[in-house]
Amino acid sequence: MADTNKKTVDVDNATKKKRVTVRLPRLSGQNAIQEEFFSVNGKNYIIKRGETVEIPEEVAEVIRNGEKAEEYAMNYVEELEKKKTEKEKELNLK
Repeated sequence: MADTNKKTVDVDNATKKKRVTVRLPRLSGQNAIQEEFFSVNGKNYIIKRGETVEIPEEVAEVIRNGEKAEEYAMNYVEELEKKKTEKEKELNLK
């Protein structure tokens, strides 16, 4: 016979994952979405912007990686715009 008295265990508590405190800044604008969705290893998280929350370290790592990627992309676009402006000046297009 199957044991019907099995207990459910919260995986986060069972493995004692390290948690960190984060606060995502609020976005300005009337239509700005004030929540961010993250999914790590099949577990989903919704973090409200402007609120301080505790999340597992691996979710914080995803947030940091996203910030780094965004910074890299902005720097790349700025560099391309700079090169474009220089080329336009060289060709007397502006």
